[in-house]
Amino acid sequence: MICKLRISNFALIESLELDLKAGFTALTGETGSGKSILLHAFSFIMGDRTNVSIVGGYSKKAIVEVYMQSREAEKVFFEQHNLDFEPITIVRRELVKGGKSRAFINDSPVSLAILKKFTHDKILIHSQYNTYELKSKNTQLALYDLLAGIQGDVEKYTNSYRNYLTLKEELNQLQNDLDLKSSNIDYNRFLLDELTRIPLETKDFDELESDLFKLENAEEIKEVLFRIQDFNSEHGIYTSIKELIGKLDKLTTSDSELIDIKKRLDQISIEIQELSRDSSNLSDSIAEDPELKIQLLQGLDEFNRLLAKHQVSSQAELLEIKEKLRHSSSDLEAQKEHVQKVKVKLQKIESQVQADASRIHTLRMASHDQITSLLSEQLISLKLPHTEIKFEMYKGELSDTGITRLNLLFSANSGHPKIEIENAASGGELSRFMLALLKLISEKRNMPSILFDEIDSGVSGDVANKIGMLLKKMGLNTQLLVISHLPQVVSKAQHHLKVSKSVRNKTTLTSVFELNDEDRVEEIARLMSGENVTKTAIETAKSLMN
Repeated sequence: MICKLRISNFALIESLELDLKAGFTALTGETGSGKSILLHAFSFIMGDRTNVSIVGGYSKKAIVEVYMQSREAEKVFFEQHNLDFEPITIVRRELVKGGKSRAFINDSPVSLAILKKFTHDKILIHSQYNTYELKSKNTQLALYDLLAGIQGDVEKYTNSYRNYLTLKEELNQLQNDLDLKSSNIDYNRFLLDELTRIPLETKDFDELESDLFKLENAEEIKEVLFRIQDFNSEHGIYTSIKELIGKLDKLTTSDSELIDIKKRLDQISIEIQELSRDSSNLSDSIAEDPELKIQLLQGLDEFNRLLAKHQVSSQAELLEIKEKLRHSSSDLEAQKEHVQKVKVKLQKIESQVQADASRIHTLRMASHDQITSLLSEQLISLKLPHTEIKFEMYKGELSDTGITRLNLLFSANSGHPKIEIENAASGGELSRFMLALLKLISEKRNMPSILFDEIDSGVSGDVANKIGMLLKKMGLNTQLLVISHLPQVVSKAQHHLKVSKSVRNKTTLTSVFELNDEDRVEEIARLMSGENVTKTAIETAKSLMN
């Protein structure tokens, strides 16, 4: 149960602290007064996503904090998540203007996932939108599972089913990849044969290209080399340098600059002599060989063609491609084996998922009569005495909810056939049906606190009075906070909070305060007669409260 609610800088609320009591508490206020802000604050503390626009203008962050009575059974949760267990659990969530959100349980930071997990069984929020969701087949089935007490079984099944779909998608991807590789195997062998015909492992094609260059330019290269060899002839550069070195040797000097010049000339003479000798050797190795030239041209043309074909730029990359193609056949066999293993695994999981879906379908069928009886009993108390309902179930294709397909059939009047509730029930009938469902669900889940947002929508008169009585009865075991505009409903509450809007210093503020008995009479009368509260409305309000 929620003991206290604190809100700070949240939308139009600057600061609010409410002590919430057990039982049935009504929340009233004019349209636009800010009741939806309270609903939003409870959604926020339960971990729902929100927009930074809810951060007010009084500080940099919005804060919602609730104090809840702790239960001994919750100790396991606290131990699992390394949280301090206290008799009163404080849950807080903050949102700064920059968009960063933080959550805390007993002042320890927690993720939103943990916050949601903790509050899931503490607070149930029902809005008008949730009533319209009753028209959804998925919602109908989810609510039925809650009443049948098999929600845990369904959640486990759903996880298994999603794992099954993931593996199925993985198998499809593997199979498509395998089919593509299989279709390309002949072409890959052709590519490998092409690469095998050239000596990638034994020849350096950069060197072959150099050899071809020498053959193609033999005459020009030899001419240059012969001229370099002349450096060492009788009248060449080498002889001139040696004469200059001899003259410097005859000069006895300690001048460092002359000594340095002599050393440099010595080094140049040595380099020229070696250069002349190397040029001679290279010249001797260059000979015109038309046949070799043709072979080199053909080999390099094929090499360059393969570079372009495989869109690479080096011999090393061609070797890497060749190695991959060589192993592609063995890789293909390995992949075939892997695909087969995944198929066997998928078949096993599919069989288990099918078995679980059938078991859940059986559990659903077995709960039908009891759920129908309990709902009918509640609907009678809500002035739907002639209502006939049936959860029509049949087997369909496997899905994330199982194989059960459900039609909720409904008839509010005797003698009329039962048809799908989304086509049969009026707004008021939907509201009452949802209230009956939620009463049973809250008892099933032992829900400590429930917030109803106009669960009485679409009803009036004695029906509204019956709804008020049912909520009062629910309040004996569950803390209820009920937003309502109906005096018949509000009058049955044990406690009454009023939401109002005011302007202070040109700023609109929403505030909430508890009404005493006298103020409650005035507020209930206002719900009946509007702003001009009449004596008759006052008397009627007193009568309703009594």
